[in-house]
Amino acid sequence: MSVEEKIDVDESFTGKVAVVTGAGAGLGREYAMKLAELGALVVVNDVGHQVDGTGNSGSPAQNVVNEIIASGGQAAANTSSVADWHGAQEIIETAITHFGRLDIVVNNAGINRPSSLVELTEVDVDLELGVHLKGTIAVSHFAAVHW
Repeated sequence: MSVEEKIDVDESFTGKVAVVTGAGAGLGREYAMKLAELGALVVVNDVGHQVDGTGNSGSPAQNVVNEIIASGGQAAANTSSVADWHGAQEIIETAITHFGRLDIVVNNAGINRPSSLVELTEVDVDLELGVHLKGTIAVSHFAAVHW
């Protein structure tokens, strides 16, 4: 399914403020780019980890912001971790600080710790739950508090 099929392109996104987590690459990047193309102001969140959750670089988020701005859109980068309660709050605060409001949250951040069930470690489970479960809940919580 393409991004266009996931986003109702008949809806006006002009002036709406969107937060997209995990937007430094892959589907998150595509969501951020498409929302910007449709007129949304976008907070591009990405902590800069590799797919497996290792490493840390702020450049993926800033690179996407640069692409959006070069295309005539408006965007702000955020490199906070969705898996950190305070980080999730900072993500939402970035939207409010830069654009004065928040209309859309796309909880897209994710990692993949490839291992079989018998090779799975507690660290793997904690990392996956931190990003996929806690990250989604925390970002949604702070968005709901704002709304």
